[in-house]
Amino acid sequence: MSTETTDDPYLDGPTCSMETSARAGTSRMNAPLEMLLSERSRDVLAPEHRADLRKSGLTEATISRQRLRSVPPDMIGPLLGFDPRAVASALLIPFPSPTGGFMDHVRMKVFPPFTNASGNTVKYLQPRGSGVRLFFPLATLRRVLTDDEPLWLVEGEKKALAVAQLGLPAVGFCGIEGWHVAGSRALLPDFDDLLLRGRVVELVPDGDWRTNQNVERGAIRFAEALEARGARARLVVLPIGRIA
Repeated sequence: MSTETTDDPYLDGPTCSMETSARAGTSRMNAPLEMLLSERSRDVLAPEHRADLRKSGLTEATISRQRLRSVPPDMIGPLLGFDPRAVASALLIPFPSPTGGFMDHVRMKVFPPFTNASGNTVKYLQPRGSGVRLFFPLATLRRVLTDDEPLWLVEGEKKALAVAQLGLPAVGFCGIEGWHVAGSRALLPDFDDLLLRGRVVELVPDGDWRTNQNVERGAIRFAEALEARGARARLVVLPIGRIA
């Protein structure tokens, strides 16, 4: 597998700085998140979490570069702002900012998955009301932001990282509706950092989009929103059963 070799400010510069875009504001990063992103927490990864990442095809280099790490049990509640009692452990998924540093955005995969009061299976958690952001794999970030080659928009952070490992410029989105805020069909502000006009965008929803009407509807709306910004969107069909 190939990855892009670049001067990486995420590895060589400040380890836990806030993103520098105007969207970030001036507030300090969530203190528990800042600590987990620091060098003190480097390579803190439970065997169960490492096995999950490797099962998704992620290399040790990707795991380290993205600062994927286990959350100490006593920090899960402070990070989320509530106590998820059904969660035994959690894997932090830091969100790099396209403008440098990391977003003040908390998202984690929980172990084991649990069923909520609505009867839905919960695999990921984040603070209530924290909204959605785009996920930027670091391996191809420079090409994502500055080149006009085809861009891969991939549902799911781990799948986006796996695509970036192949050397394809990739950005992740979280869920089939994770490209817009509630009540709007306009693209998230994070899309403002991407060169879209005239660019081919390979849109990769989960493999169930052709058999699930809700997913299909969201995918088509997403493609239409991209085309409204001048992109040339193409829906990619994944083999059934390739949903990580």
